[in-house]
Amino acid sequence: MFERLTIGAWAITTPGCSVRFVIDEGGQFTTLILGDMQREFEISLDTATLKQMVSHGAQSLSEMTMPRNADSGRIEPNVEAVIVRDPDGPSVIRVFIDGAEAPITEFTVDARAGWTWNDWVAARDVNLAAASPAARERLFAAYADPPGGEFITGREGTAWLE
Repeated sequence: MFERLTIGAWAITTPGCSVRFVIDEGGQFTTLILGDMQREFEISLDTATLKQMVSHGAQSLSEMTMPRNADSGRIEPNVEAVIVRDPDGPSVIRVFIDGAEAPITEFTVDARAGWTWNDWVAARDVNLAAASPAARERLFAAYADPPGGEFITGREGTAWLE
């Protein structure tokens, strides 16, 4: 029926280029069809190659859409935090990245009066286990010598990070 053929080719798309896909009957290949019926370009991809294209495409899209300054350097996103603190209850924290609200995970290191050492250790360990590597590094620094640590009862000289 069809013979497999490997060729070298390239295509350039412009905004508004139509993109469709068809999965073969055996489910082993996806064919991407770029352009209209008079000028279409087709490429059939196996699962592994399609996964790589999706991964690299996401990375590329992130780079292409990242705001840049006049020197083509990356502009850091504008990050804003709105913290509403109830002195008798939990704080409510909302984070906005470039004006869009983003979900967050809150890690509070607050060694105020009322903590016992066992409760402190349990809360500390839960936070450290849940944190990303970058956040965990900051948490380790905070837990190594927390301000107000003298108010935690039952510590009796135990190291902050056992």
